[in-house]
Amino acid sequence: MRIAFDGTTLRPGRTGVGYYTEHLLHHLAAESGGTDEIVVISNRPIQTTRPLPEWVRVMGVTNMPFRLPWIQFVTPRLLHLIDPDVVHFTNQIIPLASPITTVVTIHDMSLRLFPSYHPWKRVLLNRPLITQAARRAEAVIAVSSSARRDIIHFCGVEPERVHLVHEAAAPAFRPIADRTRLEAVRARYALPERFVLYVGTIEPRKNLLRLVEAYGRRHRAGDLPWPLVCIGRYGWRARDVQARVERLGLRRAIRFAGYVPFDDLPAIYNLAELFVFPSLHEGFGLPVMEAMACGVPVIVGGNSSLAEIAAGAAETVDATDVDALGEALVSVARSRDRRVELARRGRARARQFSWRRAARETLEIYRRAAGRAGTAPATEPRPAVVRGGIGLEELATRRTASEPRAPWL
Repeated sequence: MRIAFDGTTLRPGRTGVGYYTEHLLHHLAAESGGTDEIVVISNRPIQTTRPLPEWVRVMGVTNMPFRLPWIQFVTPRLLHLIDPDVVHFTNQIIPLASPITTVVTIHDMSLRLFPSYHPWKRVLLNRPLITQAARRAEAVIAVSSSARRDIIHFCGVEPERVHLVHEAAAPAFRPIADRTRLEAVRARYALPERFVLYVGTIEPRKNLLRLVEAYGRRHRAGDLPWPLVCIGRYGWRARDVQARVERLGLRRAIRFAGYVPFDDLPAIYNLAELFVFPSLHEGFGLPVMEAMACGVPVIVGGNSSLAEIAAGAAETVDATDVDALGEALVSVARSRDRRVELARRGRARARQFSWRRAARETLEIYRRAAGRAGTAPATEPRPAVVRGGIGLEELATRRTASEPRAPWL
């Protein structure tokens, strides 16, 4: 089967959706073992934390900076030239005029549920396109039961077309015993000896204003001496959070370390005493799974997918209640036994999720989608896959000179 795979989120500085795309791509390639041909399509050169296998290639790179017009106006032509059995768009939106059987991952419906927590341009442009993607795609992938329910409700699609495929922590996220490695990372980011950790984009939906308020009250009262370290890219309205820290006089107690490369994240989780993730809405909540896999006790809000993913393996709190959030921070910080128990439960819970299983389930969705659309996998021998990218003009020249499904590599 020839699979076209959306790699537009494989950018430097990527966060949740970018890492979802990368982890899934690597495991799809491993599960196919070269039997299935995977063609990554992107408007710009892609970046991955490790090299892709030789049977995965990248195509259509145009250095077009804006993803949305590239998907709508360039991708249909590109897909026509590639002629895959199925195409998977991994980030909510598909070309409305796609000539190919399409699978789309819709991570969450926060643009519907919390529009005020997004820039108005994103709400105006993306919200209707997500609804159309859900309705036009042959199959929709949701990353949690919570997200699946929201997609069915808000987009009005048949439940049997929306498939649940959980994310997982990458294998790199695990307890680390190498003190030399841990201390090197501590020194690199000037991390304190003991600290509370948050990982995620600095933006309104993550509920950091309430976290800062809750932490500040208990820190000033002397109940929580550990600093709060926030790791993540600065997003929309990040200055609001920094202004709140300044107003509360917490500059010395709350540190923003900015974006951290993937290779250093497991060590940072391991160095933390506890992890807090008070987000108001998540499709999955990958940092929660990563923290649990590293053996860090976790505090999460009991909303959207977070309670579902934690499933009793984390301290769950009403994240809209500042006092309750502060109390949870103090109670877990004061009880070593509670932290040990949460760490044990978290590791056990994280082991129930697997990117290998996610890749297998996704491949099955591809096959079913292609079959329902009347597109049987190609039976002619495939040429050896060549590494490297190819532009649209060269691809069009090769395809024009060949039969519709003749080799174009």
